[in-house]
Amino acid sequence: MASKETRERKLKEIQEVAEGWGKMIAREAFPDGPGLDVSLIEMEELAATASKAMVRGAIEALTSDQAKRMPEETPCPICGRACELHTQARPIKVRGGEATLEELVGHCPTCRRDFFPSASGIEN
Repeated sequence: MASKETRERKLKEIQEVAEGWGKMIAREAFPDGPGLDVSLIEMEELAATASKAMVRGAIEALTSDQAKRMPEETPCPICGRACELHTQARPIKVRGGEATLEELVGHCPTCRRDFFPSASGIEN
């Protein structure tokens, strides 16, 4: 895992990028600038909606990328038999609303049970 300083620096960079995206979204929503009839509440609603969509998109991309790092097979946490993994879409609640998690699921034909490698602490 990256050092605390590296993580903090990366978060600062991401905040700067997101701030730029916020300005782009504002220009997209109001190409000629907001009219005098647009309230601060409406502006904030636009920003909050965009922010929530970014959370959902980031969570879906990150969890999908993480799932791709897992091996195709992993041992059953009970009997140790190598079991094939597949992904299963599952809606989850995140700060941005509902996102779709591509969760890895294993099935052990010996134990006749499903298991979730992410919850089992199995690493590749």
